[in-house]
Amino acid sequence: MSPLRYAQFALAGLTAAVAGIWLASMLVDPRPAAVVNNMQFVTVIPAPRGLPELELVDQDAQRFGVEELRDRWTLLFMGFTNCGHVCPMTMAKLRTIADSLDRPVDVLFVSVDPGRDTPAVIANYVRGFDESFRGVTGSPEEIAKLANALGAPYFVDANAERYIVDHSAAIFVIDADAALAATITAPHEVTPIVRELNELLESRAGS
Repeated sequence: MSPLRYAQFALAGLTAAVAGIWLASMLVDPRPAAVVNNMQFVTVIPAPRGLPELELVDQDAQRFGVEELRDRWTLLFMGFTNCGHVCPMTMAKLRTIADSLDRPVDVLFVSVDPGRDTPAVIANYVRGFDESFRGVTGSPEEIAKLANALGAPYFVDANAERYIVDHSAAIFVIDADAALAATITAPHEVTPIVRELNELLESRAGS
């Protein structure tokens, strides 16, 4: 093969390789690169992770499965109603964030303390922040399944001497396909979070 012909083949191969890398990156993350790279308060997950099937119970004692998260975006927070500071502060910020977004989103409170947080207790708690907020709980196994899918560590020790509950303070952004699309870690600064969530929602306007 002549040197010129060899160079032509090499150039063609390099072009194909570059095109393949570009296509692969687009398939992994179809959102504009600026949306992912410029986020400082909202951590976007390049390939949203679908949530598992769930058997939870909502604030009205009705079954709540993963299908309840489809066809809408949701801001999900895991905590417990007896939480002294972090939970009420986060729930209040979630109301402000949800009210400030350009597109409607749901807010879902997931109790990690099923021993005390009955549906009636959860209903009173979430509606104290906003009538539209929803809350769920379930068996320890189902709560753990959801927490593991989100990467949300928590710990409950309900012994006779001291009742201890510890949990993640993160907010989890669930997209309309019931997949984890982003996380928002504390401290939750409302104004930049609203700005970045609006960018994310706009980039996924067809979702």
